[in-house]
Amino acid sequence: MNKFCVLKCVSSEESGYEGLCVVLACVSDPEFVLFFPVDEKNAKIINYVLEDDSKYNIDTNVLGIYKTMIDSWNSSDRYLAGIIMDVLPDENGKEELLSLKLVITDQCGLDCLVPVNFIHGILLASMESVFIIVSDKILEKMVSDDDTKTQILKKKKSTHFPEDKKIMAIAKKILSGKLKDK
Repeated sequence: MNKFCVLKCVSSEESGYEGLCVVLACVSDPEFVLFFPVDEKNAKIINYVLEDDSKYNIDTNVLGIYKTMIDSWNSSDRYLAGIIMDVLPDENGKEELLSLKLVITDQCGLDCLVPVNFIHGILLASMESVFIIVSDKILEKMVSDDDTKTQILKKKKSTHFPEDKKIMAIAKKILSGKLKDK
């Protein structure tokens, strides 16, 4: 899985796509970005929320619903911890559909996963500045160039930590309380 953040919405001149796109930037490699098409109305709202000096409140027409949702979670000690983006098969199992789920946590950890549509997920991620976890399956589908796929896979393999052959012995020492060797 890979962490992305909502960067901004851009026009066709900036993205090379005919229309508006929301840009998701990879947290570990900001040069790696994903583009998803959005309509003009939603692009304006997302960019408004992402502006540093924007002050949205309960009276803001469209954002009021989202702000109320966030406030109700917070009042019951629940928080939007992140968003998971994956693909799921449709009812017939013939096509794969984009799936976003809100990760809601409470004091004890994970409270629930709430399925939402794409725009709701992106807007909430923008408002709460949370990461979007994009599945490897989506990345493989979106990156069509085999050379780019190979580079991504090499980067992923190189970010794994080295395996410690003595990890069980170290864990047993920690659990027994005997941290120092005599």
